[in-house]
Amino acid sequence: MEQSAAQLLDLMRSLASPQPDPSMEPPRFQQMRPPTFPFDSATSVSRASFGDPVFVLCLARSGSTLLRFLLDAHQDLACPPETDLATMCSQLARTWSLLAGTPLLKDRDGTVPSVPEPVLTGVRNAVSQMIGHHLERRGKRRYCDKSMYTARHADLMLQLFPGVKFICLYRHPMDVIASGIEACPWGLKGFGFDSYAADSPNNSVLALARFWADHTAAIRSVEERFPERCHRVRYEDLVADPEATADGIFRFLGVPSAPGVSASCFTPDRERNGPGDYKIWQTSRITADSQGRGWSIPAGLIEPAVIDAVNQLADSLGYVRVDERWSVADMPPDLRLPGSWAQSASPRAAPADSTRQMPRAYLALGDLLQAGLFRVSERFARRWAAHAAESFLVIATSPSDVGVARWRVDLAARTVTLVDASKGDVDAAGNFGWQITGSAGAWERVIAGTANLNVALRRRELRYCDTGTTAVTTAATRMSMLADLLGITSWRSGETAVRSDAVPAA
Repeated sequence: MEQSAAQLLDLMRSLASPQPDPSMEPPRFQQMRPPTFPFDSATSVSRASFGDPVFVLCLARSGSTLLRFLLDAHQDLACPPETDLATMCSQLARTWSLLAGTPLLKDRDGTVPSVPEPVLTGVRNAVSQMIGHHLERRGKRRYCDKSMYTARHADLMLQLFPGVKFICLYRHPMDVIASGIEACPWGLKGFGFDSYAADSPNNSVLALARFWADHTAAIRSVEERFPERCHRVRYEDLVADPEATADGIFRFLGVPSAPGVSASCFTPDRERNGPGDYKIWQTSRITADSQGRGWSIPAGLIEPAVIDAVNQLADSLGYVRVDERWSVADMPPDLRLPGSWAQSASPRAAPADSTRQMPRAYLALGDLLQAGLFRVSERFARRWAAHAAESFLVIATSPSDVGVARWRVDLAARTVTLVDASKGDVDAAGNFGWQITGSAGAWERVIAGTANLNVALRRRELRYCDTGTTAVTTAATRMSMLADLLGITSWRSGETAVRSDAVPAA
């Protein structure tokens, strides 16, 4: 037994040596030995390159695969699919230390103790051999790693690689929540969501809010403790101006700029094996289409204590807070606070002489509302009782620069008024009891009969808002009345419902 332990210690000492003795290695592994340094190839990779690896600190659904593509498209950088390299290093260091009789135990304040230098040398040599083989195969000079939840191992990475650098990737919490729900339509599973889903089994929004707060706080902690080693990237800046954002990253890493990298990143050169965003393989360009999708997420489902934690982090990152105004406005705002992005990354304005085409759903909504008022009768008044004299807003939005269309419907006066916000007459909407808001595309589907009004409401494609003092049954009654007014319900007695081709041709 003592002899076996002594042999094990001898083996660990040999692995920790900068120059392992080939004679101590089992013959079956000799033919798989990675190349030594420097490589005798056109692209020489030195040990100095391994002193400066790059780790992306990120969480799921934050745009990390897109960032990996941009890094990997640079001529000097190799960023493979998720390897969990930092997790592997942590486990290897813990196991190595345990077998050496010096187990790594957290201090009383929760910090990780310094790892013995022989263990660091052994882990570093093992990792360098793997990385060196990958770099030579790819013809690259510097290794980047994009794996989830590396932030928890940042202290060890600093011990292993004194020249390590971190790219801290963030995304607005509500957009992460929306993306997480989209990725897991049948229940939160994978992506690191499981434990949070178990703690909040009946509330996916709350579960993902906690997920975002915990992991974002871990990344912020690394950024605060090691600011000179960290470079902040927000997903919103990345998609608004990918070239400028990428150039800032490359300058931080000390590598040449790469003009056009936002287009060249979508090529077959990107390695497919391994975890990553399921959508990116059908993506050919970078757009901001996914920004603001969290605007439809009901913030009221998040507990106050979690909202406070989320907003503290949002404030530190220059993001719009999640409060009682969330999802109430017609259009999702830029989720970045004014002044928190570079001028070059600001949203692009449409040319002054550009021609704007109004979405056909705008025209259809106005026509149907007007036609509905012409049909209002005693039957309508009896069916909907007091609601038949209400005033309300119907709002359609567009992601383009067309703007927002608002119709004020006064059932008592039998009028429909188009409120033109661009002319400053929003106040012309006057008093109204409730409103319903949705994108032009959502309204078009509802009008055409390809989407159910109540299903669109449950999916938050349409959003109903009132004073907050009405009963749930009141909201349901109002939606039924609106469907009757628009002629999109099949149970309108004595009258013919609008055909599914009611949307005017473009």
